[in-house]
Amino acid sequence: MEKLLNNRTGLIIKQQSGYDAFMPKKLSEEEVNLNIDAEMLRILSEADRALGELKGVTETLPNPNLFIAFYVQKEAILSSQIEGTQCSLDEILQVDQRKFEIKPVTEVVNYIKAMDEGLNELKDFPMNIRLLKKIHKILLQNVRGKERTPGEFKKQQNWVGPAGCNLNEAIYIPPPPDMMIELMGDWEVYYHKESKYVHLIKAAIMHSHFETIHPFIDGNGRLGRLLITFMLCEKKVLNKPILYLSLFFKENKTEYYQMLMDVRFKGTWEEWIKFFLRGIRNTSKEAIQTAKDILSLQQKHTALIKETLSKYRIVLSLFNLICKNPIISIPFACKELDVSYPTVKKTIDALISKGILVKYNDMKRKKLFVYSNYLDILKRGT
Repeated sequence: MEKLLNNRTGLIIKQQSGYDAFMPKKLSEEEVNLNIDAEMLRILSEADRALGELKGVTETLPNPNLFIAFYVQKEAILSSQIEGTQCSLDEILQVDQRKFEIKPVTEVVNYIKAMDEGLNELKDFPMNIRLLKKIHKILLQNVRGKERTPGEFKKQQNWVGPAGCNLNEAIYIPPPPDMMIELMGDWEVYYHKESKYVHLIKAAIMHSHFETIHPFIDGNGRLGRLLITFMLCEKKVLNKPILYLSLFFKENKTEYYQMLMDVRFKGTWEEWIKFFLRGIRNTSKEAIQTAKDILSLQQKHTALIKETLSKYRIVLSLFNLICKNPIISIPFACKELDVSYPTVKKTIDALISKGILVKYNDMKRKKLFVYSNYLDILKRGT
């Protein structure tokens, strides 16, 4: 590991078996004493303002819940991509329609399930260790790491470093397994404890501290990023889960990991929090632009349909269905709209003639069509 240059965050403690491990201080006993300078206040203000605008603009969408649903899927993809899972939004949409069995995206599907489960539970129960374990178990179901005690704190020492490295080659060794109950108990107490810092700053502290403890053998990164959204929703900073930082973390992956390391070994809390707040600001602005672009596209195509395709009696119903399911098949549309195959096919052909839909594949069976303009907006960054 790196040499400890500042003990502000914790200490390096030699273990009985001879290796060194990082031992973070307990936040519930000694909250971080931040130097909140003018730069941090400015970035915090910009983040708050962008969050407020995001809340407003998403409410102008014809179907804000659809926007949220796609953003959860996008977040799932980006968070998994940070850890090496490669898949696309197209694949997730097909899995949702049960058209194909696509093995590489199981981690992403699990992430979506975990997000939904966590948000549902937080409506009735406060954040607690039991919920963390439950979410972790969902994340690791039938994926890489499933053999590593999903839903249970680590029972053996884990470490962080290049692929295939051993304990002696690790760049970071988190606290040992016998400290997990004590440290995560402290994490839970601090989560609910009144703080002198606003929720956005506290969320930055909580995320970094969770990653430092690294309580599970695998899946700590994915769970830690989920916890940001859980906390902001539970604390009413967000009224809906419309903000996800994985795009920012993916675009700044090297800096993200280095910032977390510097908090541990150099005590640079202020630099990490500024980085985190810039992520809140930038991600909010990206989501605002996405929402505006979706609204503009839907308005343009609705007007075009009303002007040129009004003779097709199901065209608006089909268009609304396509907005909810940008990759679609004729049998699926027939079932959802309760109309005949020829009626749907003629209407889809009409939408293709106006450039609203395009063929997604050339299969004779399971032929798919895609609202590509819409999907292109949603896929930015993935």
